Amino acid sequence: MLLNKYIKVILFGCLIIFILSACSDVSGEGDAGTNGSDSHKLLLGTSSQGGTYYVWGGGWADIMAKSITDVDIAVEVTGGPNSNMQLIQSGDMEIGFVTAWLGGEGYNGVGWTNQKHDKIRSLFAMYPSVMHMYALKGKGIESIHDFNGKHVSTGAPGSTSAEAGTALLDALDIKPKKISGLPTSTSVDGLRDGTIDAGFAVTGVPGPFMMDLETSHEVQHIGLSNKDMETLLEKYPYWNEMVIPKGTYKHQDEDTKLVAFWNLAIASSDLSEDLVYDLVKATFEKNKELQSVDPTAKDTIAENIKYSTVPLHPGALKYYREVGIEIPDELIPPESK
Repeated sequence: MLLNKYIKVILFGCLIIFILSACSDVSGEGDAGTNGSDSHKLLLGTSSQGGTYYVWGGGWADIMAKSITDVDIAVEVTGGPNSNMQLIQSGDMEIGFVTAWLGGEGYNGVGWTNQKHDKIRSLFAMYPSVMHMYALKGKGIESIHDFNGKHVSTGAPGSTSAEAGTALLDALDIKPKKISGLPTSTSVDGLRDGTIDAGFAVTGVPGPFMMDLETSHEVQHIGLSNKDMETLLEKYPYWNEMVIPKGTYKHQDEDTKLVAFWNLAIASSDLSEDLVYDLVKATFEKNKELQSVDPTAKDTIAENIKYSTVPLHPGALKYYREVGIEIPDELIPPESK
């Protein structure tokens, strides 16, 4: 009888432990599920260090982390727009920055690629950037045609700078002695030590790399003639024209006419609608803070989404409709039609 009593006590104790364990597991699963759905670790593809994408992206990521609970965005140095689209398409990255020109081609699988990057979706239009063309003063390079026979850096492979710089040289029949695909910071170092004669860099205005270069060297800012601009816009209708007013840079003595591109923030279609809605909303609500990071953010307003060439993410679409922005049919994502 005593043995049976002990057995019953042991069995009862095991039952209590089992029940408590099960309850603990259920509670733990619920907490993990909540944390899992609310915690978002994202990778943001920018460009090479020194470019506006990198500076802008770092500031934006910090602001998003402070504005949205459990959002952590890591900023990645990449080759630029083309690389960012490829990484999002492959699932290795969630967010990236692109130019409207390359973004539209990438989504549709034309121009620089024959593969449709159909997982990319636009979030918001950032700012227009220009293709800076530069050399050092006193080196005999005062126009784009003086790039003939020189060592020119177009920018990191896959970047808008590299794609547009090569396209510009080809369209204007300019033949440098050597063309190198170097990141902006490396190009600037090459200019300083004399291994590079001239360079291209697509950034916002003012470009951080240019401000840095002008602290130690006199820069020759190179613009385009009306004839050259006409030739370029006829061949590349998705390009635009922009004039940088004289005095924008320390050594800029006159207005400088350059090619311009709108920039877009894009994301993977795999991201949730709620998360993207929160990111887009916070971006516009924190615009003043963004401008303190980079003055180009003054153009980051909801109305400028019209410059996008990539369909919106459903979460972004929800926000724009909520604030009364009319969205053209071509920007409605396939999954929302």
